Amino acid sequence: MAAFSLRLSRCCSRISLHRGFGTFDGRKTELSRINCPQTYCRKLSTTSGNSVSYLPAFSLGLSGLIPFYVPPLYMVYNDFTFCADGEAMHLAYSATILSFLGGVRWGLTLAPGSGQQPDWRNLCYSVTPSLLAWSGLLVQAPLGYLPVTGGLLLAGTLDLIWAGYPIWFKVLRLILTAGALSSIGVLLWVKQAQESDVGVSRQIREYRTKWRNWRDGAEQ
Repeated sequence: MAAFSLRLSRCCSRISLHRGFGTFDGRKTELSRINCPQTYCRKLSTTSGNSVSYLPAFSLGLSGLIPFYVPPLYMVYNDFTFCADGEAMHLAYSATILSFLGGVRWGLTLAPGSGQQPDWRNLCYSVTPSLLAWSGLLVQAPLGYLPVTGGLLLAGTLDLIWAGYPIWFKVLRLILTAGALSSIGVLLWVKQAQESDVGVSRQIREYRTKWRNWRDGAEQ
């Protein structure tokens, strides 16, 4: 039993030397196991910022642009034939991503040691994208693109200029924001090319007519 305890003690004493990691300082931790005689000794160590892999974030982020471009590129492929269902799909996905961006900031402010306080400034910004996304889905396309596009642009700008995110994430946010906004531009370009009108003014007139009909019906 004494010999086993000695081997276990020697195993755990190698924790701070394994892979050149230093002592715990509150940064990102890595949990691994060292194969010791008759048992496993778990190692808690810190990783430097240079050793963090950005591949998952960039891979998933860039893959997230695919649903943005499928509807407009499909319309372009089919001789610029506009598809209302494709427009609805595109707006729904744009609103979903916009709502997700607010959740990213919310999680950052609540994470221990992030440096960002869960104050009115951060939390109000966190819920704003969801409200803009909801309003865009409520009024539907093409008018719904106004709050959604404005929200994507606002979220991208604030994520770049506000503190809290590492530089690699800001680069990713710049790429993804530009990609999302460009897809909206391509879709509206296809719609303009076929119908000679994006349809915003027509939709506003329809809402005005609905409002008058509702008001007249309520007064009767």
